[in-house]
Amino acid sequence: MSESGESKRLGEVTVGEAKRGLIYAALTALALFLFVRLLGEVFVALLLGTVAAAYLLPVQMWLERHLRARAGSALITIALIVVPLVATVGYGWYEMSGYSAEMQDKGRRDHIIADISESLAPYVSVENTRTVLQNAFVEALERSGEAIVDFKKRTAVLLVSATVFFFTLFYVLTQRVRLAAYIKLRVPGDFLPFYERLGVNVGGALRGALFAVMVDQTAKAVVILILNFIFGVPLAVALALVTFLVGFFPLLGEWAVYIPVSIFLLVFRHSPTAAAVYLLIGLAMTIGSSLVLRPKLAARSAERFNFYWMLVGLVTGVYAFGIPGVVLGPAILGFAKAIMDTLAGDVKYETSLLKEERAQRTEETAARAAGEEKDLSPAAR
Repeated sequence: MSESGESKRLGEVTVGEAKRGLIYAALTALALFLFVRLLGEVFVALLLGTVAAAYLLPVQMWLERHLRARAGSALITIALIVVPLVATVGYGWYEMSGYSAEMQDKGRRDHIIADISESLAPYVSVENTRTVLQNAFVEALERSGEAIVDFKKRTAVLLVSATVFFFTLFYVLTQRVRLAAYIKLRVPGDFLPFYERLGVNVGGALRGALFAVMVDQTAKAVVILILNFIFGVPLAVALALVTFLVGFFPLLGEWAVYIPVSIFLLVFRHSPTAAAVYLLIGLAMTIGSSLVLRPKLAARSAERFNFYWMLVGLVTGVYAFGIPGVVLGPAILGFAKAIMDTLAGDVKYETSLLKEERAQRTEETAARAAGEEKDLSPAAR
């Protein structure tokens, strides 16, 4: 019965079946629309929670074998990343809050303006410098206030995203077997090749991207921290933490840290050599990590894409989607590759265009050699 129903021609479909089909199509579209509306703001958090669970799974499984408690081992695994993260962010927030309060003090601002004006006096007019700096400080304070207001508006989204991330992480770690069985049970067997290629390509791209970004950001934060300690820059730990966070934007993020610090070393420490060293290391770090280190690490970890494609996925993903593009860019590449691999099937040299092309070239070379031999034969005689 099912075979005859599936092989029914379009002209044989009854009015009732067409109505049911339209109703199911409309309900499906409505469900997709509502699902996107429901998870649109937190989809990246859900995806990151799933990928993070895949990374932390070996740790959780080791703890589960020793503790014989799946939920408890999952909570301990999550705590291994939450506790250091909360401590680092809390300390950075404490330092930045104190510095922000100090900058809002009018006397302190006037002192800073006087120091900068004195440093630039040999090059520009002091009065013009003082006016420009005062306007810049006022504008900076206004923008910082706007940023705080915007942050407060997005607090609800951030809290929901954090909740979804951690609960997804916990859910995947504790229910991984049931999740895999649920998905496999509902995917028709005809889609097995696509399912396998999707898992390999998308999973590999996501693992490679997250591994590369975390290693890259950690390395840049460590470099900035070391430079801050060497040159005695205030807020050393907080600036390293800011570098780790804003550096997710390729070619842009670290500029917000090492350019102001270089100016600080030049103006307030009167050390052009230190400022130049700090700036040059920052530039080399940004270009080298974003264009070389990050895609190279991602390609090596993913094992499904070469250096070029991981560079395209990371850079264009961030350009198109912002910070979520770090994940979405490589995931889209993995999805496209899974579709292409499924449609093209297994690569076989015997049936490929490459074999036909090489055979054609061989025939043309043999014909050319025979013609040259024929042209030379009268001369030989």
